[in-house]
Amino acid sequence: MAALECVARDVTGDPNLTLGEWLKKNPNALPAPLSGAVEKLWGYTSEYGRHVREGRSPSFDEAELVVGLSGVLAVYLLRKT
Repeated sequence: MAALECVARDVTGDPNLTLGEWLKKNPNALPAPLSGAVEKLWGYTSEYGRHVREGRSPSFDEAELVVGLSGVLAVYLLRKT
């Protein structure tokens, strides 16, 4: 998900932009149901990946899912902008 945030920063030229801010500023960048899903996925990764609490590490399958989704979303956003 951090890579997706980097894409948003690169596209806008704003090195401090968060993914959440970018989604709010560009509500039509993703179809409505997907933008909500991306926000929830970002929240999930914040909880399990970047701010790991003891005993709450993601499984390999969950990590692989997030990496795959992030990559596909990054490519999609790069092509749309």
